[in-house]
Amino acid sequence: MLGVWHRLWREGAKAYLKGQVRRRPPRPLTGLDPARVRRVLLLNATGLGDLLFSTPAFRALQETYPHWHLDLLAHPRFADLVRHHPALNRLWLYPGRGWRLYRLARELGHQGYDLAVILHGNDPEATLLAWASGAPFLIGSAHSPLAFAYSATVAKDDPHRHAIEHRLNFVRLLGADTPSRRMEVYLPPEAEGEAAGLLKAHFGCRPDFLLALHPGGSDRYKWWPRENFADLGARLGRRYGAAFLILSGAADRPLAQALAAELPGPSLVTGGRLPLLTVAALLRQARLFIGNDSGPLHLALAVGVPAIALIGADHPARIGPYQVPWGTFIHHPGICQENPCLRRRCPDNRCLRAIGTDEVLALISRWWEPTWGRGGPQAERG
Repeated sequence: MLGVWHRLWREGAKAYLKGQVRRRPPRPLTGLDPARVRRVLLLNATGLGDLLFSTPAFRALQETYPHWHLDLLAHPRFADLVRHHPALNRLWLYPGRGWRLYRLARELGHQGYDLAVILHGNDPEATLLAWASGAPFLIGSAHSPLAFAYSATVAKDDPHRHAIEHRLNFVRLLGADTPSRRMEVYLPPEAEGEAAGLLKAHFGCRPDFLLALHPGGSDRYKWWPRENFADLGARLGRRYGAAFLILSGAADRPLAQALAAELPGPSLVTGGRLPLLTVAALLRQARLFIGNDSGPLHLALAVGVPAIALIGADHPARIGPYQVPWGTFIHHPGICQENPCLRRRCPDNRCLRAIGTDEVLALISRWWEPTWGRGGPQAERG
C-alpha cells in the first residue's frame, strides 16, 4: 500500500510541476551571474553519510563565493552535525510529508533565493521544495524523474566516481571547487566537554586506548559477522588493553549490546541514546575505528579518526575513505557472482564473510601501528 501511495504522490507532483514549468520555465544556467547571487538554498535531506559527503561542496562554495549566503535543508536527525559549519548561515529542517511540508514550502518562497541546488534528496519532495523556493535557477540530478524542472543537471557518468566528487560536480557547474576532499564536522566545546564527562563517568578516566567498533547499520547485507567483531575485539583488547566504544542506533542496539558482552574490556554502547554531536566527540577520542559501510564510518573519517572500512556490496571507490591518510578499507571484489548485487535480498553476506580477522589484524600492523600506534587520540589527524 505504501508503494502505491508513493507512486500516486510522485505522479501527482510530476503533473503539478509540469504545469508550473509551463507557466514559469527554469532559467538556463548560462544566465546566472555569480556576482549578483546573494541567497542560495542547498538541499541534502537524506542519510548521515549523504550529508557528510556534501560538506566539501559546502566548503567549495564558501571559498569560491564568500559573499553568498548559504542555507541548507537537512534531515532533523543529522542537522546538528552541520549546525556549526562556518559555510552555512541557516538550517531548514525537513518536516516530512503532509501539512508541514506545505508550510515549509511557503516559508521558503518568502526568502528570496537566487539559486537552489539539490545535492542529494528524495523526490518528489526535494524538487518540490526547491521549486517552491522561487529560485530562478535550479540544479539537480539528471536521473531525477523531475529533472525537466531544472536549469542544469549532473549525471552519474562513472559508477565508481566517489560520492564526494559527485557532490562537488554540482557546484563545479557554478565554477566552485576546493583543493581538499576532507569531510568536516565542527564540534562545539560543550560537545567535547560532554564526551569527556561520559568517558570519565563510564570508564573512571579517559581510556588510554579507546577502540571504536560499528557492527551494525541500517542494512544487514552490509554487516560484517558479529562473531568476527567479537574475535577481533578480544584479540585487540589483549594486545592493547583496549576499552571499547560500540556505536549503534536504537534499532541495532541489541547487536551492539551482545557484542559488548563478548568483549574482554569495558564497553560503552551508544545505542541511539546520545546526541549525534556527543557521539562525534566520543569518536574523536578513539585511537582506531573499525566498522561497516554506514554513517558512523563517515563520521569517524570526518572527525579525523584512523578508520578501517569493511566493505562488501558497494565499491570503495564510490563510498570508501577518500583522499585522507587516516582512512583505509578491506574489500574483496569477485567473491560473489551475483550481478547485480542482491543487496537486501542477500542470504549470507558472502562478500563480507570473506574478510577474516587475521586480515584486519595484519592491516592494523602494517598501516595503523607505524603512524598512529604510538600517539594519543589527536596524533597526526589534523
